[in-house]
Amino acid sequence: MVIYNIGVLILYVKSINLKNYRNYDELYINLKDGINIFYGQNAQGKTNIIESIYLLSTGKSHRTQKDLELIRWGNDECKVKVEFERDNNINSVEMYLKKNNKKQLKVNGVRLSKTGELLGNLVTVIFSPDHMKIIKEGPSERRRFIDIILSQVKPIYYYNLTQYLKVLDQRNNLISEGWNNPEILKTIEIWDEQLLDYGSRIIRERKLFLNNINIMANEIHKVITNSKENLKISYKCCINIDSEDIALVKARYREELNKSRNMDYRRGITQVGPHRDDISLYINEKEVRTFGSQGQQRTALLSLKIAELKFLHAETQSYPVLLLDDVFSELDTQRQKYLINFIKDIQTVITSTDVEYFKNLNINDYSLFNVIDGKIHT
Repeated sequence: MVIYNIGVLILYVKSINLKNYRNYDELYINLKDGINIFYGQNAQGKTNIIESIYLLSTGKSHRTQKDLELIRWGNDECKVKVEFERDNNINSVEMYLKKNNKKQLKVNGVRLSKTGELLGNLVTVIFSPDHMKIIKEGPSERRRFIDIILSQVKPIYYYNLTQYLKVLDQRNNLISEGWNNPEILKTIEIWDEQLLDYGSRIIRERKLFLNNINIMANEIHKVITNSKENLKISYKCCINIDSEDIALVKARYREELNKSRNMDYRRGITQVGPHRDDISLYINEKEVRTFGSQGQQRTALLSLKIAELKFLHAETQSYPVLLLDDVFSELDTQRQKYLINFIKDIQTVITSTDVEYFKNLNINDYSLFNVIDGKIHT
């Protein structure tokens, strides 16, 4: 089996501090810069540890859209703080949540005015069985997969995306109002110009990203499957465009947006744009979502997630912190071994209900944390 040489670790979480977070009353814990395994029965608080790290990486939970659900039952506020080392410098990220108040975010003690300012500080990759949605469910899951990755390493992408969605909402409202007031539709070109500007930049970045991730994921997939399978990722863009030149992308997008305008008016919503993009995954020319076996779908997702890890390393020159939430129970022994061999020099936080099979995976050094009802025993 081929093992990738991933170099020297220069990013890792040093400590986690929780106060009234989920089922934790109060917690302060130090992590190793290697593999950290949190084990215990279900519903004890293992995933809450992974969630807290991811929360301070992206500003959002991977489990809920409602921040107030993060506050421990019976309390009015909570605090999450993570200290991490990057390039030999100690940094901190914090989040404060209080009922009836906006959440507060801080980096190195300085309060942030926008969530976007948090991105790129503590870079993470998260992998859980729930991420099978990327393979099995609708386009929004796959767009979200792309958007989270690019937003962590390209602040301008996050800005363009948030602005695009605001303009899209305004354009859709205008179209809706046009049913009762057709005269107002004369102003639609003002919104179209903004939509074209932000949208074409999003399309270009997605195309560049998917070109890279396609190559990486296919190489990884060949190793995992002993060259029996080829994995291909295809960008299902809202426009047909081969060029990565922003002017050409914008011109082609303009053509399609103009063509669809009458249809937009009839349907009351914008039909063309990166908000309708998708990606398809193929194994040996067969679409994984429709024709792939459960094993093939899991392997495709594993290849995709490791490719994500490698892409972020290429962009930031350091490997992100890897968060594996109950993943090993979903993989067979061969894929478990592949994953362990790949991540053994990356800081990884793992949750599991059983630690026995880790003893057979040639892990030389790891830390064990037993989680029981919101308490951690080392």
